[in-house]
Amino acid sequence: MRTKYAIYAISIILLISFGLSGCTRRVEKPAQTTTPAQPAKSGRKIAFVMKLIGIPYTNACERGMKKAADELGIDAVFLGPPTGGDTIKQIDIIEDQISRGVDAIIISPNDDQAVKPVIQKAMSKGVKVFTWDSDAPESKRIFYVAAADDVGIGTEVIDRVAKDIGGKGKVAVMTGSPNALNLNLHVQGVEQGVKKYPGIKLVKPYLFNDDDPQKAIQLAITTLQANPDLAAFACVNSPGVPGAARALIQTGKEGKVVVWGLSLPSENRDYLKQGVVNGLTLWDPAKLTYVTTKLVNDYLDGKKPVNGMEIPGIGKLKVSPTGVIIMPGAIITKENVDQFDF
Repeated sequence: MRTKYAIYAISIILLISFGLSGCTRRVEKPAQTTTPAQPAKSGRKIAFVMKLIGIPYTNACERGMKKAADELGIDAVFLGPPTGGDTIKQIDIIEDQISRGVDAIIISPNDDQAVKPVIQKAMSKGVKVFTWDSDAPESKRIFYVAAADDVGIGTEVIDRVAKDIGGKGKVAVMTGSPNALNLNLHVQGVEQGVKKYPGIKLVKPYLFNDDDPQKAIQLAITTLQANPDLAAFACVNSPGVPGAARALIQTGKEGKVVVWGLSLPSENRDYLKQGVVNGLTLWDPAKLTYVTTKLVNDYLDGKKPVNGMEIPGIGKLKVSPTGVIIMPGAIITKENVDQFDF
């Protein structure tokens, strides 16, 4: 009997041990995961002030700013008027940022002359001012970051148009605000470049869409109706190319009128593949603003940009003695459009 009771007792002890062991396994702490540490906020504040906000081009610019700001640990805001060409509203926004005491303001001016006094005011109060996307060269801005030579890219557009129309025909020029210096320089490049092609006639007046996509469509339709023999559109602002493309589709002239210009591949991917748009010459606006954010932050740290400096993932920058910094651009066609994600 004692043996029987002893075996029974041992069995009870083993069951209790296994039970406790199972409980212990169930309450073990899960493996911990770690997330990459974000840089501590430096307290530095910068503000980008665009010509307008809310269109795909400026949305891409804002993404580039945010990416750089997160990497650098700085506070950055992206501001601008809700409609294109609103110089007064843009100046009000700059004035507000001066009052807030930001460390730097980076402007794409709607009017290069109108912003001169407010840039002077900012600099006198210790707020460093830079330009990007569009310049105010006669102002006190420190440097200007561009993705292309503003005149040269206009010449590139008309060269591409000329090749596709055989060097002859009527060409309509589509642009944005009549006071935006970068766009006026693009148009100047078109005018200089067309001198090589005596068979090409630029249609006047030029089409100012004020960066409004709907206005771009309507202007293109009106031009097509007034010029049934139009050979091409040369567009030097982002809404111009898709505006011309939609106008051609609506009037049944897709594939009959050449379209080249500065615009986003994301806005024109289908038009390129369908042959409505012939090609784009542009830069990645997100990368342009990413680079600008880093260069401005470096400057505030006492590091000035130098010619030939290389930014990983961007390439080598050209830095002129006049404070113009140019990053590499790209030619985009139906053959390579899927390589671009902006």
